[in-house]
Amino acid sequence: MDMSQLQNFIVVAEEENMTKAADLLLLSQPALSRSILTLEKELGVPLFDRKNRKIVLNRYGRAFLLNAKQMMQYWNHAKLNLKELVDPTMGSISIAFVHSLGISYMPSMIKAFKQVNPGYSLSLQEGKAPTIIKDLLTNTVDFGFGTQYKTFPELEYTTLFTDQIVLIASEDHPFVKRNKPITLDELEAEPFISYTPGTELKKLLDSTFSSQNRTLHTVYEGLEINSIVGLVKENEGVAFIADSIVSSINGIQKVEVEGLTIERPIYLIHKKQGYLSKAALTFKEFMLAYHAVD
Repeated sequence: MDMSQLQNFIVVAEEENMTKAADLLLLSQPALSRSILTLEKELGVPLFDRKNRKIVLNRYGRAFLLNAKQMMQYWNHAKLNLKELVDPTMGSISIAFVHSLGISYMPSMIKAFKQVNPGYSLSLQEGKAPTIIKDLLTNTVDFGFGTQYKTFPELEYTTLFTDQIVLIASEDHPFVKRNKPITLDELEAEPFISYTPGTELKKLLDSTFSSQNRTLHTVYEGLEINSIVGLVKENEGVAFIADSIVSSINGIQKVEVEGLTIERPIYLIHKKQGYLSKAALTFKEFMLAYHAVD
């Protein structure tokens, strides 16, 4: 048994879906299946019930899941303890965040943290929300930043701020030039640029417009924030982005939509149980003070 097998098992157990788990782990489905089967063979019991191509955690798997998570925690804590023994004045903090926060918010926050904590190093990862959650659950990262539709009882969510989601258009777009709010009817008729399916922001937008019985005219889908902004600049359509990054991007303007308000909470996320290093605790205290969170 190795740590990668434990991590694979934990993710499959959480998802109860081999395809989704393989995507999160960046493995092929056959490779992931072999890993699980090898682990079951070594343990001498099946961990899942397999019925009609579905995979469901059985009673042995449920019992082993808690142990697997504890072993992963002990392993990561042991590695961290050795690093701190080598140099107790230094520390490392691993952080994962959604792409939209990487344009303005994260650079500003990281700069402020390093100014008062120059001895600590930061390991940064950008990713989609499901990948961030997987990394938190398997102790691959210390903290995650993002918004969440689905919460996990093993994770602690602290609201840092609420981000407004606003419509943007090219500075040459007619919506910008007329300098007054547009209607939902006008928005529906406009070419719309959307996000990758399954991302938290796409879920939020789909839910918002579905609740109003509205359907946007999507012409591009499956893109990340930088590509979306680039297409908007070229007048290929309009899009929704976080208000917090609009001022840092040239060539676009906000467009007010009559009767429409879209917000998303941004959370600091970490494991409820388990060890947090001195560096990680310092970072959490800084974040709470940075946003004046009680």
